[in-house]
Amino acid sequence: MTDQYPSVADFIQAEHPEVPVHLLRPRRLEAMAREFAAGFPGDTLYAVKCNAHPLVLWTMRRAGIRHFDVASPMEISRVVECVPDAEMFYHHPAKTPGQIRLAWECGVRFFAVDCVAELEKVAGLTDSAMRPVVRLAIPKGSGAVYDLSTKFGAVAEVFEAVLRRAEEMGLAPAVTFHVGSQCLDPQAFRLGMEMACAAIDRTGIAVDWMDIGGGFPAYYRLTQAPPLAAYFQVIAQAHRELTAPRGIRLACEPGRALMAEGGSLLVRVNLRKPESLYLNDGIFGGLTETYWGKEQLSLPFRLLDSHGRLKSGPAGNFTAFGPTCDGNDKLPWPLDLPDDVAEGDYIEFNLIGAYGREMAARYNGMHSDHVAVIDADFAGHQGLETF
Repeated sequence: MTDQYPSVADFIQAEHPEVPVHLLRPRRLEAMAREFAAGFPGDTLYAVKCNAHPLVLWTMRRAGIRHFDVASPMEISRVVECVPDAEMFYHHPAKTPGQIRLAWECGVRFFAVDCVAELEKVAGLTDSAMRPVVRLAIPKGSGAVYDLSTKFGAVAEVFEAVLRRAEEMGLAPAVTFHVGSQCLDPQAFRLGMEMACAAIDRTGIAVDWMDIGGGFPAYYRLTQAPPLAAYFQVIAQAHRELTAPRGIRLACEPGRALMAEGGSLLVRVNLRKPESLYLNDGIFGGLTETYWGKEQLSLPFRLLDSHGRLKSGPAGNFTAFGPTCDGNDKLPWPLDLPDDVAEGDYIEFNLIGAYGREMAARYNGMHSDHVAVIDADFAGHQGLETF
């Protein structure tokens, strides 16, 4: 059972944690899920890879999301356990026979493929009810922080060949693409829809379902992207013009945009030096993604004292090191914090509900599974926390 507190201050006063703590905010998470359900013109799949905590899955279902994008046996088992009525979509395009059999036995019917070999492998271990979801590669330059077409996705010629082979095998193919994670340009989704529709038309094959992937942004400190409503508007217009006339239903699979605001990371200052801080978590733990995203994923943060009270005052500029023995364990951007920051204070990093828990390693044995539930939002949203 995960402990629940009205605010971060209440949690600190009760537990005075010395290990990093992932704070989940189901109220905020549910609000984001409802925003997608209301704004996106189709089905919303939650990308389980970004945070597979049971509370997250329960909250998604409570908010009306019953479709889940899974990419591993663990994620499949977790969804089966937490959301028995879920519909799962296995969107990893390179699977082992054992993984395919497990997914099929657990009720998965949609399987991503991006080549004929994977299509034939999945088909040979399932039956005619299997829906191959053929993944199209989208060209780099869509404004995303992470380009996801360098590893998976078929170029148009291969994409069309896989569609034709699926039809020959008596299967009903669907299609998908991914514009890249943390996409800053809504028009990238229209481009993907245009490319997919053009390729479908060249094959003459009837397709009734298109997953336009994830990539919707979270809004970090330096993020320059329009609001989610602008993405929904672009996609809805493209749907009216492109996919709806072809009888295609849309789906999307957000992870970051759904989950980022639903969690934060509370770390402790273990040592203060004149211009540097040594924290109890870093780039090998809950802050791993900051190493890859750097300034583009610069997290909002705030300083709290040992009683959970917000600290403010003249700012200093500090280099922040993580707890491991590795000299690379350093945040890629400095922390501008009140100059009286001291050992025993806490820093809460927001927008880390997505990927923070899941990417954390166990280097030096410093992994922390501690999770707490917080009712109040992080400062910056309506209903601000009382310190």
